Amino acid sequence: MKDKVVILTYGGTGRELGEIASEQYTVIGFLDDVKHGEEIIGKLEDMSNFDGKVKFISGLGSYRSMMQRRRKLGKVELSSFINLIASDAKIYKTAVLGQGIVIFPQTIVSSNARIGDHVFIYHNCVISHDVIVKNYSMISNSVCISGGVKIGENCYIGAGSTILESISIGDNCIIAAGATVVNDVEENKIYISKYKIKENKYIR
Repeated sequence: MKDKVVILTYGGTGRELGEIASEQYTVIGFLDDVKHGEEIIGKLEDMSNFDGKVKFISGLGSYRSMMQRRRKLGKVELSSFINLIASDAKIYKTAVLGQGIVIFPQTIVSSNARIGDHVFIYHNCVISHDVIVKNYSMISNSVCISGGVKIGENCYIGAGSTILESISIGDNCIIAAGATVVNDVEENKIYISKYKIKENKYIR
């Protein structure tokens, strides 16, 4: 018998996760604060109502609610979340994974990479050797992170961006889609290019 899981949010990402999860688990429904439908069995606050036999997969994925995502997920025991890793993702044996991680298809996590809790990695990403990605960070589609990069907590790395070797990115940062990061980024910043860095107004 397959283990039972509940997916958080019924948006596009949540439905994608439902398809991936159904290969390994029995998906009994979705929790969503906004959307309504037959498959939605409650709101996010109802996470605390499930017994330990049901596990959760997080589909919360918006840079506009970075801190809200962290607060909501942090209310539930970490052990209640599973790691959902697509069958065609490549995870090297020496990579170290936290809990509550989601890794989409065609992504590579290379040797000695360290991925924190509640990290979300979308399709077709390359996480190179010795990369560190700390808790609650999100990496969008087709991102290339070079060797030795350090990404802080609660960061959002935009689609198609590239982070060059040994760069450090502070907590609560957003890297714009398509950006090439060539220098370290201080915490609480939005990095658009080397010459355009703004304060992150989405921290709330």
